[in-house]
Amino acid sequence: MLPLLQEIFSSRSVLTPEGARLPLHSHLPLIDGQLLQAWLVERRPRRVLEIGMAYGISSLFICETLTQLGACDYHIVDPFQHTDWCSVGVANLQRAGFENAYVLHVEPSELCLPRLLGEQARFDFAFVDGFHTFDHTLVDFFFVNRMLDVGGIVIFDDVQLPSIQKLMAHVATYPCYRPLPVPIEWESQRAVRVRRLMNSPLTRIGGFTKISDDKRSWSWHHDF
Repeated sequence: MLPLLQEIFSSRSVLTPEGARLPLHSHLPLIDGQLLQAWLVERRPRRVLEIGMAYGISSLFICETLTQLGACDYHIVDPFQHTDWCSVGVANLQRAGFENAYVLHVEPSELCLPRLLGEQARFDFAFVDGFHTFDHTLVDFFFVNRMLDVGGIVIFDDVQLPSIQKLMAHVATYPCYRPLPVPIEWESQRAVRVRRLMNSPLTRIGGFTKISDDKRSWSWHHDF
């Protein structure tokens, strides 16, 4: 694991570009960051999209793995990086030596994603962690689906939320998607066992593999 990630999880805090220390919150837990990395290693994507950067914890997990896999086209969308998040995500990627490893789009995803689609952008790995209402996440997925190659995967954060559970139930009805299995060895990890005892979702992230082109008819509908 990156020394910077070790320091952040140990101190439970992050540093602003000016050096002020802020409490860590709204971040991807360590075990789920490692699961994200496992899926990256398994899929070896060449074009990655992340929606929602915050303090850059998930971005650090992604960049660490992409660096090991080789060159990759990596886009991050976060309209609040320089306001609500005090540019901490950008600062963390710079501190870790990843300042040239990504392209940051500081604009709302509902504006950025259709622009990328219009530019004929393609992705084979998408991590969706933006605004968590059902309708907003559905809009994010709508455009991700248009840009995601067959064989690519889309992953959602905070699957324990009712809005994301509803969204995933909807995606599961698409003929062109199949649930992304969690590695069997993951269930033996202590944090996963604790979550099971607490009757909580075993992972905080979950997703789907796109197994074919989206060829639904204009009148397609499936209750969910």
